[in-house]
Amino acid sequence: MAFFKKSRFTVDIAVENSREALIALYQTMTGAFILIPEKTWSYILSDPVAPADPAAIDMLCDQGFLVKEGVDETIVFENWKQQYVHDFSTLRSKVLVTRKCNNRCRYCILDPEAREMSPDTARAMDRFYIEIIQEKNPQRVEDDYLGGEPLLNSEIILESAARRFYYCLGRGIEYGFTITTNGTLLRPSMISGMKEVGLTGIRVSLAGPAPVHDFLRPSKNNGKTYDLIMENLQAVSGLIPINIECQYDSGALDFLSIPEMLDDMGERHIAIENITFTPILARRGESPYDSGMGDPKILQYLMQEAEKRGYLQDREAPSNTCMADFRARFVFDTDGSIIPCPSLQGGEMAYGHVTKGIDFVSESQLLKRRLPDRCLNKCPILPICMGGAACRPWFMRRILTGSIVITIPIVFFLKITSDRGPLRFCLRERISA
Repeated sequence: MAFFKKSRFTVDIAVENSREALIALYQTMTGAFILIPEKTWSYILSDPVAPADPAAIDMLCDQGFLVKEGVDETIVFENWKQQYVHDFSTLRSKVLVTRKCNNRCRYCILDPEAREMSPDTARAMDRFYIEIIQEKNPQRVEDDYLGGEPLLNSEIILESAARRFYYCLGRGIEYGFTITTNGTLLRPSMISGMKEVGLTGIRVSLAGPAPVHDFLRPSKNNGKTYDLIMENLQAVSGLIPINIECQYDSGALDFLSIPEMLDDMGERHIAIENITFTPILARRGESPYDSGMGDPKILQYLMQEAEKRGYLQDREAPSNTCMADFRARFVFDTDGSIIPCPSLQGGEMAYGHVTKGIDFVSESQLLKRRLPDRCLNKCPILPICMGGAACRPWFMRRILTGSIVITIPIVFFLKITSDRGPLRFCLRERISA
C-alpha cells in the first residue's frame, strides 16, 4: 500500500465555519483549492498509509495536495517550471519607450532618467522581435508600452505597434497591446489611432480621491493631477477598456477614503473594466513607505468595496516572476538593451541587446542565480514567485518572514468559497508536471 505525505507546496489553513471545522488547502503549483473537513485532513496526515476514503485520497493526490513518500519535489518544481519557460504559445514584451516622466510620485521605485527610445532603436527592436515571432510562430502576441510616462513618446508607440500589428496580421497571429500610463496625457484622438493597430486597453495608476492622490502622485511641478486624469478618463471612456491600478499605503489610514474615488468614477460615468489594488512597496535606498504588504484585511476591505460597486476582483494569488526566466517574454529598455524587469534603472542587469541578440553568458549567470536553500527546497510559494523575488531583496525578506506565505494566497479565496462546503474545487485545473 502506498505511503503519502503532504506536498511541500500545500498550504493548509483552518477556516471558521458554524457547521463543522474545515481546512482550506491551496496547492501553489497546481493552483488547486479545496475545503475539506478538519477531521478528514488530520486523519490522513496522522496515518501515512491513508486507508481513508480511496476516492478522497485519489483526488488529493491528483490535485497535488498529497504526494508519495520519496518524491523529490524540488525536481518536480524544476520540471513544472520548464513548461512555462519554453511555452511560446503567447509571446509577450514590455517596452520602455521613455524613462522621462511628467509626474513625481513620492513612492515611485524608479528615478526619472533623461532617456527615451529613438526611432532607429525602435526599428531595431522590432526587427529583433519580429524575427522571434517568425521563428516561434506563437498563437498570440501581447505587448505593453510603458515608461516613465509612455505617452511622452506616443509616436514611437504608434509606429512600433503598427509594425508588429501588420506583421502578425499577415501571419494570422492574434495581436494586441496595452499602455500603462499615469493618465495625464490621454486624448481620444490618440486612443482612436492606436486602436487601429491593436490597442486593447489602458492601465491607469491612481492613489485614491483628490487629496490623497494629489499628495502621493503630484506633477513634475508639484501640481495637482487627479481632476485632470478624471477628465481624461471621461473623454476616453467607452473608446477603450480602462483598467485602474490603485496603490495604497498600508501604513496609513488613507485607504479608508479610496471608496470615495470609486464613487467619483461612478458619478462621472467612467466605464471601468477592472480595478486592482496594490500596496506601496519600499524602494531601494531610503523610503518613507516601508510598511510593505501590511495587514491583508486592508486589501480585503478594498476588494469588497470595489465589488459593492460592481467591479469584480481577481482572486488569483499574486506572482512575482522574473521575465528573464521565460523565453517568450522580453523587456526592452529605451536604448535597446534587454533587461529582466521594467522595475530596474536604465540598462540594469542587461543580458542582451536588440542589435546583437541575447548575451548567453550574461543570461546564464542571471538565470542560474542561487536561491537560498529555504526558498528552493522549503518555501511553499516557490511556484508563485519562481524565484523572481530574488531580484528584489526587500520583497524576498517579506516572503521569508511569513507575511506573504499564508495571508495573500489564501485569505481572499476563502471569502468566495467558504460557504461551498467541503471538497469543492475552485481555480484552475491541475497542470501535469
